[in-house]
Amino acid sequence: MTDPANDATPDPATLPAGTLRALMTLADDGGRFSMIAVDQRPPIFAALARYGNRAPSDVAYEEVAAVKGVLLEMLAPHASAALLDPVWTHPHHLRQVPGGVGLLSTLEDHAFELEAGERRSRAIPDWNVAKIKRCGAQAVKVLAWDRSDVSAATRDHQDGFVAEIGRACREHDIPFVLELLIYPLPGEEPGSAEYARSKPRLVLDSVRHFTEERFGVDLLKLEFPAELKRTAEFSAGAFDGQRREAVYDLDEVRSYLSELDAVASVPWVVLSAGVGPHEFAFNVELACLAGASGFLAGRAIWYDALEDYPDLAAVRERLDRISVPYLRSLSAMAQRGRPWTEHRKYLGGVAVAGAGPRWHAEYGA
Repeated sequence: MTDPANDATPDPATLPAGTLRALMTLADDGGRFSMIAVDQRPPIFAALARYGNRAPSDVAYEEVAAVKGVLLEMLAPHASAALLDPVWTHPHHLRQVPGGVGLLSTLEDHAFELEAGERRSRAIPDWNVAKIKRCGAQAVKVLAWDRSDVSAATRDHQDGFVAEIGRACREHDIPFVLELLIYPLPGEEPGSAEYARSKPRLVLDSVRHFTEERFGVDLLKLEFPAELKRTAEFSAGAFDGQRREAVYDLDEVRSYLSELDAVASVPWVVLSAGVGPHEFAFNVELACLAGASGFLAGRAIWYDALEDYPDLAAVRERLDRISVPYLRSLSAMAQRGRPWTEHRKYLGGVAVAGAGPRWHAEYGA
């Protein structure tokens, strides 16, 4: 005989009103995320430096700002939200983001600290959660470089960096979107079969660690936990014509995704991490079937259009002809994902925290 108590619907999870409303704004009406990123810095510096055979450091501020404006102009109207940086993009191109499109701001500096090959994240100087809230953004995005096998000092630094941002986001009732990226340590070759074999474990360890409640994360931006170019099905060169040693097959990749979804204690989206558009489309499809709530990506969507730089008219034409249809196709794939409100964290639904007759008086106290 079943126990009726076991069949009872759990109570709704609660979120501060500001956090809840912001997450709703970042997603589409069905609760899925189709978010475009233009906060990239070194990749754009490098792409523009190809013109004139320059060093990335020689690319002018005005060039970067202009290109980011074109990317937003062409792509933001077709996204559920757009991720901007506060240096080249937000102050010049805020109006390129339509009013019905959500807005995220990046907090981390692209220049990280290196200690014996271990990466330590840091914030953009003079930029913080309070300013992000005041500037009109609906979320704070932070990239944390992570390895489960780093020194205790680097672990303490990264944990403290992330936890402090989580605390500030809770203070200001703004969602915390945490991006996690693994990286090679000295002696490791990121393009090798050995590194590909290690990737699932490293990615899963990272997600498992930073979804602890103490970090205060609301949405995870995660890299795909394997390399499709290294699967038996695609290793002959399906994506780029280059043959590679296969280190897993698609069934194994699906199992990694299933485990990732199981350890992610909050909703998650997939990022592109520099893979090409064909591979990323498969990433989005497989991730959404496994439980992702969509994507937050940039280079896979717009990077190829920068080959026409410095002809901005040609960049616009290529974005319109290729990138916009591609973005729409990714958004269609995202509809196969799980709405963020249906993540197991919200099995009983999601409601405003502290709702009641004294909410207006007690809110923010």
